[in-house]
Amino acid sequence: MIEQFDAIVVGAGMSGNAAAYTLASQGLKVLQLERGEYPGSKNVQGAIMYANMLEKIIPDFRDDAPLERHLVEQRLWVLDDTSHTGIHYRSDDFNEAKPNRYTIIRAQFDKWFSRKVREAGATVLCETTATELVRDGNGKVIGVRTDRAGGVVFANVVVLAEGVSGLLGTRAGLRECQAIPTPLL
Repeated sequence: MIEQFDAIVVGAGMSGNAAAYTLASQGLKVLQLERGEYPGSKNVQGAIMYANMLEKIIPDFRDDAPLERHLVEQRLWVLDDTSHTGIHYRSDDFNEAKPNRYTIIRAQFDKWFSRKVREAGATVLCETTATELVRDGNGKVIGVRTDRAGGVVFANVVVLAEGVSGLLGTRAGLRECQAIPTPLL
C-alpha cells in the first residue's frame, strides 16, 4: 500500500520539530523522519534558546519544557588565530515574567519537542534516513526514499530540516557541499 502524506519533514531538531508541529497542529497529515535513535540523540551540546518564536507556536511551553535556567547576561566573542575581542551585556530587563533567553540541553529539549509533535498528530519515525528526494517526470519533489525496505514515501510537500551535516539537500543539488578545511600538519 502506498501511503500519501500532506508533508514529510526530514529531521527532528529544532527546525524540523517546529515545522512538523506547526503543520500537524493545523490538521495536516505529517510524517517526520529522524535518522537518530530518538530526536536529540545526536546532540551532545547545550544551547541558548530564544523563546519568543517557540512561544508563538506553543504558548505554554514553559509549563513542561526541560529548560535549564533563564539568562540575565550574554557575552559575545570574536576570535581569530591570534587575537580576540568581546562584549558583555547584562540587564535586569532579562528578569521579565516570561523570560526570552534560556539555556537548554538539546538532547532533552529535542525529545520533549518531538513529544509535542506527536501530540499534535504527526507520525514520527526514528532510525530512518531519507536518502534521496523522489521526483516526478517534471522534476517536482513528490516524496523521499528512505533506508527502510520499501522505503519510498510520498507527500505534497517535503521540508528539509536535516541540520548542518545533512546530505539530502546537497545530493539533490539544492545546496553546495561545504568543504571542511584540512589542517596543515
